Amino acid sequence: MIVRRTRSEKFILYVSLGVSVLFSVWPALVMLLEGADIDLSVIFSGRGTRFVGGVPFYSGGISPTIVHYLDQLNLNHFPRLVLNSTVVALFSILIALLVGVPAAYALARLALRGKRVFSFLLLALRTVSPFAILLPLYLLFVSTGLWDTDHGLGLAYLVVVLPVAVWLMRGFIADVPPEVYEAAGVFGASERQIFLKIALPLILPGLVVTAIFAFSLVWNEFLLANFLTGPVSRTVSVGVWAGTGGGGLRTTGWDELNAAGTLAFLRAILMMRAIRKYLAKLFIWATAR
Repeated sequence: MIVRRTRSEKFILYVSLGVSVLFSVWPALVMLLEGADIDLSVIFSGRGTRFVGGVPFYSGGISPTIVHYLDQLNLNHFPRLVLNSTVVALFSILIALLVGVPAAYALARLALRGKRVFSFLLLALRTVSPFAILLPLYLLFVSTGLWDTDHGLGLAYLVVVLPVAVWLMRGFIADVPPEVYEAAGVFGASERQIFLKIALPLILPGLVVTAIFAFSLVWNEFLLANFLTGPVSRTVSVGVWAGTGGGGLRTTGWDELNAAGTLAFLRAILMMRAIRKYLAKLFIWATAR
């Protein structure tokens, strides 16, 4: 059945869509333009606008430049922030998947005593505020020498990533028809063989989605990284906020900060663009189940 809309309905629909898109992309657009030394504040404040013969004329001066982006790429500090965030994310995700996938399989498939309690604790851990664990983690890391280290921050992120990995993978494993596991057991496969040769190949798309989601959580996390890192292992989120020059906002201008923020934001766009076809197939795979 084809639904025909009137011109007024189409106009309202397109206006609503345009406002929604503008509201979503406006912060990123401002950050991109400010990084290119295009100041929009003078336009909205009226300080850069004058009237010539009754016609508004912008006299603030716009001189786009990419020098701030080149400076961020040439500085040793910003590439180091990207490297730290990547190492921490990969380290945390690797451990979370190595531990979380078998745990998810056990929760979804095996008859274990206390399984409901364990599931509840994992879910409850996800709802705990990071402020509640910040001080204990800080004291522990200082006393054990894990403070301001990549692997230390990666271990701390397991508090955030591990419950998510277990719950997501549990759902993917449970979605596989039980007859598949039972058929493998009838043919003499052990539980270990069922997990490695049956379950893992079937849930591989879910494994990729879980890794991508966990990577986004770790990349964007700020609170733990702000208190558990120093000048050596500082991540992108903390570095952009504190100033990519290494000395804070006193030595870094707003244009440089916006350029660094745009480069950090660009990582998410490139990742989503690279996997967009795979995500479409994954969505079809998930909805078919």
